[in-house]
Amino acid sequence: MFHLEISSKWNKRNLFHPLFQTNKYHKLKIIKPKFFPILILLLFSCNTANDSIYGIDISHHQGKIDWAKVNNWEGHKINFVYIKATEGATFIDHMYESNIKGARENGFLIGSYHYFRTTSSPEKQFNNFITVVDKDLQDLIPLIDVEERKYWNSKTFHSNFQQFLDLVEDHFGKKPMIYTVNSFYNKNLAFKYRKYKFLIGRYGKNEPLMKDGKNWTMWQFSETGKVKGIPKKVDIDVLNYKYDVVDLVLLVDK
Repeated sequence: MFHLEISSKWNKRNLFHPLFQTNKYHKLKIIKPKFFPILILLLFSCNTANDSIYGIDISHHQGKIDWAKVNNWEGHKINFVYIKATEGATFIDHMYESNIKGARENGFLIGSYHYFRTTSSPEKQFNNFITVVDKDLQDLIPLIDVEERKYWNSKTFHSNFQQFLDLVEDHFGKKPMIYTVNSFYNKNLAFKYRKYKFLIGRYGKNEPLMKDGKNWTMWQFSETGKVKGIPKKVDIDVLNYKYDVVDLVLLVDK
């Protein structure tokens, strides 16, 4: 049996996560030992208003990444990486497998994302996504990128998008997180999808403004980040201090 003392800095709500059990002396027992590597990262990824958690999202557009050199952005440690896997019904990012392998070998928490298109059915897009993404290699919940509503009216869009989200949840066992830009959210998604976490793109110093008052989970505040080991500019994300990385962890029994 393995125990750890709990740092006072670590948000105590994490102790209610199914990965852990604690006793009255605040000793931590790992009840799923196979997740020990994730636990170590989580223990050192504490999120407060003064100690933010940063990550990146990447695709083939960033070129061939030297993952051994990737460490921080402007002095802020990079804790997690979302990697593009698929788009629509047929597109597969040709750098996905090498990026997954490189990021995992160098200790990053990883998740995969799909770019949702309104040119193909939810079923075909889902099949493309799960054919490429091995859920046993994922640390984080899936991310679904949605930035368009063309070709479908509002009713069809929301019906098809929800169907896709449901298929992903059934497969992975947890609701995916949704990515979109702030303007698209306010125009098309506000007051809907209330049970989902959101990564919102809004570049600059002003944090996302959700017109329905919903909390954003992550904020993509730059698309021009420079990170050693990554040849081209990269998106930089920061976790809302109201959340912790543990809120994004995908627990999959292997």
